[in-house]
Amino acid sequence: MRKSHVLFDFVLSIPPVKIAFGRNVVTLMTGNANFPTPDIPLTVLKEKTDLLEQKLIASLNDGKTEKAELHQAEKEWDNLMRYEALYVDRIADGDEAIMTGAGFSVSKQPVTNAKPELWAEAGDRPGTVKLRRQAVQGAKSYIWQYCINPFPESEAQWVFADATSQANVILENLTSVTRYWFRVAAVTTEGTSAFCVPIMHVVA
Repeated sequence: MRKSHVLFDFVLSIPPVKIAFGRNVVTLMTGNANFPTPDIPLTVLKEKTDLLEQKLIASLNDGKTEKAELHQAEKEWDNLMRYEALYVDRIADGDEAIMTGAGFSVSKQPVTNAKPELWAEAGDRPGTVKLRRQAVQGAKSYIWQYCINPFPESEAQWVFADATSQANVILENLTSVTRYWFRVAAVTTEGTSAFCVPIMHVVA
């Protein structure tokens, strides 16, 4: 028998449906004993859902800038919700009641995930991590930052880690057996992009 998994069907929804879905997930996971330490704090998920609603309302005037900001907010919401879905899937370990109890749909088919924008793996030595992101066309360099868990609540908590000409980096001298958040921005001839959605990784 195939193990049940969380579905990522929410990504295909239109923004108003995503907003309702996000709020339902936050409500159902808040105070839920099955999810004591979500990978994405529920306060952050709520903030991103509220931001998506704000950008949706602002985009109703059909302005190009507002529509671009809505697209960016939706992209960030999608990525964060994917990470939360993976957390629920990991905790549930095939238990459909736990998955639906967090507001997610369930499938008995194997989960297939598109390659994320940024991903991490253990380095060759303790206290190191290898980071790689999808290359950005025309990028001259990449700026890497990190923050030690919990998820940062302000820009001031992010620490400069390195700048590279390639879309990958090996960070050293980190604290072993510690949760870190990582993010990266691309520098092009048009300027520096926004930082990608952060990912969490436990440094070995």
